Amino acid sequence: MTISGPRLRTLIRQAERAKEAGKLAAAEQSYREILDEAPDSTEAWLGLAELLTDPQEKEQAYEQVLGLDAQNQAAIAGLAQLHGEVIPEAAKEAKPEPMPKAVAPQTVETPQTVETPQTVEPQIVAKPEKKVKTAVTTPASNPQTPVTKDEEFELFCYRHPDRSTALRCYSCNRPICSSCTNKTPVGYICGECKHAAEEKFFSASKLDYVIAGIVSFILSLIAGAIVVRVGSGFFMILIIFFVGGAVGGFIGKMTQRVIGGRRGRYIPHVVASMVILGVVIPALPYLLVALVGGFGSLFGLLVPGIYAFIASSSAFYWMR
Repeated sequence: MTISGPRLRTLIRQAERAKEAGKLAAAEQSYREILDEAPDSTEAWLGLAELLTDPQEKEQAYEQVLGLDAQNQAAIAGLAQLHGEVIPEAAKEAKPEPMPKAVAPQTVETPQTVETPQTVEPQIVAKPEKKVKTAVTTPASNPQTPVTKDEEFELFCYRHPDRSTALRCYSCNRPICSSCTNKTPVGYICGECKHAAEEKFFSASKLDYVIAGIVSFILSLIAGAIVVRVGSGFFMILIIFFVGGAVGGFIGKMTQRVIGGRRGRYIPHVVASMVILGVVIPALPYLLVALVGGFGSLFGLLVPGIYAFIASSSAFYWMR
């Protein structure tokens, strides 16, 4: 099968360039993506067979090629080499004409010139066979649709196949669009690689989450009760603007010290939620009065509301 479609042609070229650059893991991943979409692609099976290190998997890949194309000389040569066999027939069938032309003037003079091309012949067979069937040389089978230089290097985001891009993740080498990029000092990284890298810094256990929630809730409940009782005058509003951040920071630092400084992806969210909950519970009487009809009591919620916003933001910052 000749690979068609811009995404599959791009993956074939990407796999070949990654293999030439020595990035074998990225090349193998690209070949497997091709086979997921085009399982009857002989080019992808051949490329994957060359990268596999397990002899059994390599043999299965070559057998897949022969199942699709029984006369594929590259697969026959690969199986013979895998089994430690000599493949003179495959070499002759893969390139029958060039050898007499190159050897004709010298076969009469020395018998050694006949043996020299025969020893090199199995190495010459595999490479031309691969290059004939790559996606880059597809115009040979269809001269009406030539591949231009711009199309040859066109990449598509692995998460959004309909978006062309010129960016790659520096970790996995996969193409990514601008909406999938995360800029770092050393280049662009995709969301999956960024998430995997961040997991190394999060060492908090489930017990740490429970302890952080309990400690921050107790401290927040004490601070919230004090804020609700101090009143709601203009002077108190000014004080809360300056004191709220310090109280939230204190709750965050004390919680972090109790759990031993271990970090968790969602611990800052838990602590910030406890700070808000610690204000809401003491302020419930004001909410009930407001629901009954005393809307004047809503003014008493102004100071707790400002405190909840400032203190929770400060606690979240200190727990990051």
